[in-house]
Amino acid sequence: MKKLLATIALLCMSSTVLAHDIYSNLRDRDGNLCCGGQDCEPVEATVLPDGSYYVPATDETIPADKATPSPDDRFHHCIYYPRASAFDPWDGQIWESKAKTRCFFAPMNSW
Repeated sequence: MKKLLATIALLCMSSTVLAHDIYSNLRDRDGNLCCGGQDCEPVEATVLPDGSYYVPATDETIPADKATPSPDDRFHHCIYYPRASAFDPWDGQIWESKAKTRCFFAPMNSW
């Protein structure tokens, strides 16, 4: 029974890693890499009348000219946390708590 549970757990973990592999070489419209490891994921998005995209998970509107064609006909969002302008002498760099969009991918038929 332990071997069965271990096998199931291993399969679940490996499928998660494989699912994230689609992000490893994705680039934005300018050719910059989008993913830094764990910062990309599929998201729900709504196409707005002006062609921009609303992402409810982050309460963000992404302009249409920032979207890149999706590799799998789903919406994907890649984020990063920018450095804050402050510097803490004890802890070093301070990172902002609100993420910013690095890349956004939209299905071709949503444009």
